[in-house]
Amino acid sequence: MTLPIQLRGFTVLVVEDDLATLKAFSQVITQVFGCTVLSASSGEAALRTLESGEKIDLLFSDVVMPEMDGLTLTRLVRDQLPELPIILTTGVYQQIESVISNGVVPLLKPFTREQLEAVFAEQLSLLPLLQPARDNPLSTM
Repeated sequence: MTLPIQLRGFTVLVVEDDLATLKAFSQVITQVFGCTVLSASSGEAALRTLESGEKIDLLFSDVVMPEMDGLTLTRLVRDQLPELPIILTTGVYQQIESVISNGVVPLLKPFTREQLEAVFAEQLSLLPLLQPARDNPLSTM
């Protein structure tokens, strides 16, 4: 079963410090899922994107990144956008509990396209009436 019609039209901010991985994730999310992708190669860049007023439906980030890890990014985003769905991905099983305790959905690497699609669909279905790209309160700061 495939879900791309349900995902089409949503905007996802992808945060990944490895540029090849960032490109691969962005291509799948855009070409297969039909989402608009905004990409950031660091937590700082992700915060700038969120503060710019871009409409974001979902934040998808790696946990392990230099300077600002995904858990720190999550805490900063939650302060301003508590309802924004966040998915953190990691290859370190021991980090799963930290991710969950921060109220975020974990996705353990390696994962399949189908697993990624399912967790995106699950998180985006929490949005009211599945309406893409809601207004971003950070843009008023």
